[in-house]
Amino acid sequence: EICDETINPDDSGWITKLQLKEVDLTVDEKGELEKQFHRYVEYYDLKNRGWQYFRQLMVEGEVFFEQIIHEGFIKDGVLGVINLPAEIIDPVYNNIQNMLVKGYIYRKPIFSPEHPEKVEKIEFIPMDQNQIMYVNSGVYNETKNFVIPFLENARRPYRQLSLIEDAIVIYRLVRAPERLVFNVDVGNMAPPKAEAYLKKLIQQYWSRKTFDIDQDDIVKKFNPQSMLDAFWFARRQGSEGTQVSQLAGGSNLGELSDLMYFIKKLYRALKVPSMRLDPNDQASADGSTILREELKFARFIMRQQQRFAAGIKKGYITHLTLMGLLEKLELNEQNIEVEFNVPTNFYELRENQRLELKSNNYNNLAANEFVSATYAQKKYLGWKDRDILANREFLRKDAELQWELGQIQAAGPAWKEQAVAGELAEGEVAVGGEGGGVGGGEGGIPEFGGGPADVDAPEDVDVEAEVDVE
Repeated sequence: EICDETINPDDSGWITKLQLKEVDLTVDEKGELEKQFHRYVEYYDLKNRGWQYFRQLMVEGEVFFEQIIHEGFIKDGVLGVINLPAEIIDPVYNNIQNMLVKGYIYRKPIFSPEHPEKVEKIEFIPMDQNQIMYVNSGVYNETKNFVIPFLENARRPYRQLSLIEDAIVIYRLVRAPERLVFNVDVGNMAPPKAEAYLKKLIQQYWSRKTFDIDQDDIVKKFNPQSMLDAFWFARRQGSEGTQVSQLAGGSNLGELSDLMYFIKKLYRALKVPSMRLDPNDQASADGSTILREELKFARFIMRQQQRFAAGIKKGYITHLTLMGLLEKLELNEQNIEVEFNVPTNFYELRENQRLELKSNNYNNLAANEFVSATYAQKKYLGWKDRDILANREFLRKDAELQWELGQIQAAGPAWKEQAVAGELAEGEVAVGGEGGGVGGGEGGIPEFGGGPADVDAPEDVDVEAEVDVE
């Protein structure tokens, strides 16, 4: 469930995206950075192997990638990556309090030529910190000797679940057969005679008639299955006589409340919503009933994505440094941000609900004559100045389109030629849908003000007289 939610391709098929912050670059320079980013991310093949990488991070707590660099092609940057097993490489810390990694020790196994399956010796190879792309769970033991994987949280609940499952299976097998209860009337017999009489009946019940080939006759043989199916009780005088009743077996086979308790406990330990136990549950279709649990799960997924994205960012910066682009474009680590596509199910539902709340607040306030619509757009919709300008320009375009449609309906498709040629005399029926016309003094087409909105403009655009940014 966790790994499935971490890999979310967008419409273009990309799982990660590059964000540039506070940079002054040309379109070509941004395009080159985007090109190199996609080239570097393709080395990881996240679409096919991303699920496996995140599972490795959850189970082992660490993921290592060696970045392949050729000394003869330094300007080409990183040429590929290799996933290294976590058990043969260790990080070396420069500052153990802040967990700052200064390098890595790779324990390369040397196999024996005579016995290829036997490790002859271990060769220790030091590696620079930029040579390895390293991601960990961020959780350490008390002495910070090793990384604790996230799956460790579920170890105890999983053991408890395994024990309760075994206990339920054993209990079901023992209690499954149905048994007979014999209440035998022994009248006023003395206890020894009553016991002998009861044993006689038991022997008759335990035996069954069958044909014996060796004796060539019908004989009575012991039936061991009958021992497990009956209980015998003597009943004294004054009773209701001999009775045989059936003792139901396995009456509680369908009661699994204790098992479901430990299953939900395991799900909670892994932060997976317990409602996902039954995908066909009708409650899952109602986002409002389980939104809180699913939203917490989405945030947990985003935290795991951010840890992996931080490792990819560091490797990408190494790639740009080798190519010389980082120095050429005067970039630093703060200008580059790598993000994974967030989970798209209930997280988007939550965003839509937030937008609906904002829209309702805006509509209520904009209807008030004492509140400016432009101010409400900035304050309650969160629009920036360029968004407000773009909205105004599109309103002009929409009005222009409606006006032109009115001319077509009034004068036909050739209304422009008629207006330019001055064929409509003053005093005739005005051309226009809402009483507006193209005739009049000059007989020309009215001009609509305003130029196209610059949607790529910086976010801190001054609206000057139209919008007070303060």
